[in-house]
Amino acid sequence: MYSIIPFFIQKSINRLFALFMFTLLSTDVLSHELSNGYLTLNSTSDNVLAGELLLKPEDIGRAAGLDIDNNGSLTWGEVNRHHSLANSYIQSNVIISDNGQRCALHTAPPSIKDISAESLLAYPLQVTCAKLSELTVQYTAIVADFPTHKLLTSITLNDYNRVYVLDSERTSITVSPLDNDWTAQFGEMVYQGIWHIFIGLDHILFLVATLLTVNLYRKNKRWVKEQSKKHIFRNTVILVSTFTLAHSITLTATALDFITLDSRIVELGIAISVAITALNNVYPIIMRLGFITFGFGLLHGMGFASVFGDLNAQSGSLVMNVLAFNVGVEIGQLAIVAILLPLLLTLRNVKVYAKAIMPIASSIIAVVALNWTLQRW
Repeated sequence: MYSIIPFFIQKSINRLFALFMFTLLSTDVLSHELSNGYLTLNSTSDNVLAGELLLKPEDIGRAAGLDIDNNGSLTWGEVNRHHSLANSYIQSNVIISDNGQRCALHTAPPSIKDISAESLLAYPLQVTCAKLSELTVQYTAIVADFPTHKLLTSITLNDYNRVYVLDSERTSITVSPLDNDWTAQFGEMVYQGIWHIFIGLDHILFLVATLLTVNLYRKNKRWVKEQSKKHIFRNTVILVSTFTLAHSITLTATALDFITLDSRIVELGIAISVAITALNNVYPIIMRLGFITFGFGLLHGMGFASVFGDLNAQSGSLVMNVLAFNVGVEIGQLAIVAILLPLLLTLRNVKVYAKAIMPIASSIIAVVALNWTLQRW
């Protein structure tokens, strides 16, 4: 038995090291696969809409052929020189009509706009229809090159805001100024919250890093197995509830414009929070995790709120939208915990978990988070 255990430890370490290297090499790829765009349209008169279309430079560059030299890097010079290509592409793939009659869409040259620590190309739009009675937006851009692409769409008619998601499966939506179905809007915002917890890899890794030691406790300066399932469940409930309370406070306060903080500072703080939490698993300094989880949860709430703000859900239904979005975030978070907790309960019985699996998993998360920190600095 003595000879088998070291061999198993070494084998586990080798596998985790391979995973570590894979994570390092694939971090950029993973982030590239998450393709999001934003479309806002607001009625300014009985027949005119104003707004903007925001897309990642690499997405529109590849899809519309702006990257003429095909080197994978879109320069500002290429964006300006080949605006006609982008305009033609947008005209062909963003079709807005009213009662079946196509509206005129004018696209102006773009500017750079930072959203959730990402620099996006923002194309100003002006849409002129015969009359705004039943508006249909059909969107087919980007998905041919990036199948996971989603367009977060916010439409405001008669001061009433609606938020939708358009993707490869749902390519069009139809809205009416008289359509005030709050239940459909509530469900849409719940979906938005769930989706944003799943695409928020930094939020997921923070939650994972926080829970990696929930099945352990410190004894003689070493991590050892927690025998009591009751204690594990209790600690999990405390940490998850603390995180939930904290990010709910700042999500609501930021979305309602009670507090403001530069999104780049927030995103940088989130990356640092993931790194500190993961490193604290390997070199424990802060033992009362509830306090650190609450403090960092406040930052993560602002991160969620910045995404929510990007939906431009500023209307009389803002409070309902904030509530629904928050509910969605919590559902997504609980789904992750429901998957992770049974795994952690099982892994605590593996002898090398405390010595190898948990420290190396935490180190992987820390390295990824430090990489984000450098990128967001």
